[in-house]
Amino acid sequence: MNKKHQGAFLRILILTLLFTSTGTFVLWDNSRVDTDFSKLKALLQDTRYRAIGNDSPFVVQFSGKEVAVSDKNTDLVVKALIVPTLEKVNYDTTIGDNMIVFTGHGTSAYNAYNMRVHGGDLRLKSWFGFRKDIAVNCTGLVTEGLYPAE
Repeated sequence: MNKKHQGAFLRILILTLLFTSTGTFVLWDNSRVDTDFSKLKALLQDTRYRAIGNDSPFVVQFSGKEVAVSDKNTDLVVKALIVPTLEKVNYDTTIGDNMIVFTGHGTSAYNAYNMRVHGGDLRLKSWFGFRKDIAVNCTGLVTEGLYPAE
């Protein structure tokens, strides 16, 4: 192989590595949103089941990228989770903003904690703009998507 072919081969190799790396980085960014979505949804569902099973209120509080679940009666933190892709929390309560209170009867206003009667939602967003949304309705049901406007 002469010098001219070696230079062309090297340029092709560099461009191939660059495009492959970029594509892999984009796929990794998308998988971060999917992973965070799965973990956060599971945490919220577990909190709902715990509140129903114990017939006791549990508070899910969002502070920046951190999510903490605590027993409302004892204020003890039951679980905590870091969600790097958490962008927006659209759920407020009468005891504070950016939190959800799960009780044995759901999250609706008759339990005197949540301000939005029918529910709210959370948004996860990656660096490249991949999005996932989690809706929590008045019964505490956790599903994918945005909650409809009231």
